[in-house]
Amino acid sequence: MKECDIYEHDIHVLISDLKSGQESAFDYLFVTRYKELCRFARAFVGSYEAAEDIVQDVFIKIWENNLRISNGVSLDSYLYVAVRNGCVSYIRRVKPSEGLEVIAEREVEETLLEDWKFVWDAVEELPERCRLVLKLVVLEDMKYAEVAERLDISINTVKGQMKIAYRELRKKFSTGQLVLLYGLFRLNRY
Repeated sequence: MKECDIYEHDIHVLISDLKSGQESAFDYLFVTRYKELCRFARAFVGSYEAAEDIVQDVFIKIWENNLRISNGVSLDSYLYVAVRNGCVSYIRRVKPSEGLEVIAEREVEETLLEDWKFVWDAVEELPERCRLVLKLVVLEDMKYAEVAERLDISINTVKGQMKIAYRELRKKFSTGQLVLLYGLFRLNRY
């Protein structure tokens, strides 16, 4: 079994290796998280190029300082918060004026960030297999057949896991929140 295969199945090993500066752990983190973090950042800064710069800065800080994450904190939550903070810093640099329009935009952005965190926390609470399948289908925009091949499971298992994931998420959200969830997932596809 290759070292990167271990990371796919054991997040604790990945975090430990990131904290100790293992290049293979960093490479795995970059390959598996970069694209979805860029999509997330783009939603806030409006430019894919700026989003890439922000995400790259986050990865540079992780590489230079090793991973600094508290016990009990989800790695994905840590990454999204770091990217969100990078987006806020970018917006402040690019739009330093404090007119009413900027304040209104910031309030909308803060609401979106809170809503995104609520959605992300709900996704993180899904059973491990459901969560992984959902992320691959929705965030990585993979087809069911691609997910089945990547995880070495049947297409029917992928469909079943997606049904379970959506059923569990429907239990947690009101109709308005489901619309937000759908919008956030669709936004991440572009």
